[in-house]
Amino acid sequence: IWWQIYPLGFTGAERTAQSAVVHRLSQLENWLDYAIELGCSGLLLGPVFASETHGYDTIDHFRIDPRLGDDADFDELVEQAHRRGLRVLLDGVFNHVGRSFPAFQAALAGGPGSPAARWFRYDPEADEYTTFEGHHQLVALNHEEPEVLDYVAQVMTYWLDRGAAGWRLDAAYAVPASFWAKVLPVVRDAHPDAWFLGEMIGG
Repeated sequence: IWWQIYPLGFTGAERTAQSAVVHRLSQLENWLDYAIELGCSGLLLGPVFASETHGYDTIDHFRIDPRLGDDADFDELVEQAHRRGLRVLLDGVFNHVGRSFPAFQAALAGGPGSPAARWFRYDPEADEYTTFEGHHQLVALNHEEPEVLDYVAQVMTYWLDRGAAGWRLDAAYAVPASFWAKVLPVVRDAHPDAWFLGEMIGG
């Protein structure tokens, strides 16, 4: 039983990216005992990684959003949760990224034929990169590209190594099932007890 929290909103973070680190993740520690009272097994966190605005426009999957804190804040939250027997599940936004994502900036600079452009879906007729359900700020990843597969597996494994218990796969319905079939076994090889939840909308 997971208590799902959207950390950026829950902690009152700014609506847009900030450079200064504000240690807000620690606010969640005050609610861990309440989660136990609710009968929860753990916290299912909304996006916590560096992003442009709302968290689903990720720009760095290996860095905690400065509006929430830093690696030390994350480690402390996980430790406090584990002391109470609670687990922490992370939100993996792996269908799309924000336009400031370094690989996308490299694709824009190098053009559709550049190596970085292979990370993204390109529509030659429209002469633009595919976005998630028409949202201009959310650029769709190319899940047929091996480097994207390796990247996602690395991100998942990195945070599982740091104490996360598993992943919520955001917009899993928009990602080819063949992609998850390749990524998840790699991740489970290192973390056989990891737990995965896929967001499925529309059947």
